[in-house]
Amino acid sequence: MLPSFLIINGLILMGLSLYGVFQGLTWRALTGLFMGNALCIANFILAGASAASVVAKANAKQGRFSANLSYGARYLGLAAIIIAGLYFKLIDIIPTFLPLFIPKIYYTLTYVFMKDPDKNYSERK
Repeated sequence: MLPSFLIINGLILMGLSLYGVFQGLTWRALTGLFMGNALCIANFILAGASAASVVAKANAKQGRFSANLSYGARYLGLAAIIIAGLYFKLIDIIPTFLPLFIPKIYYTLTYVFMKDPDKNYSERK
């Protein structure tokens, strides 16, 4: 996913250059971009850790509760950090949100362009 992450980030930077022409590229836009990337990476890592802990749970009900709790905590934390950055005028909203969509874009494009979407992931390798 790293090469795709870098390519999509490059496209975001090109979009931000247009944003800078019309809105004015400020240090808040750049800190928002860096913060968005950091939050995207942290969210991705925490989601992986959460999935690993859910699989290790003894039963399905406990695993489902743990997954929902982790999901809610991750997104509440994400919202709190973004709201704090906006409140203290450290970030700009658009450059902060764009990197958060990188995993969604990556997985959607992977599904769209794969040769046989009906096969399982393990069968495609």
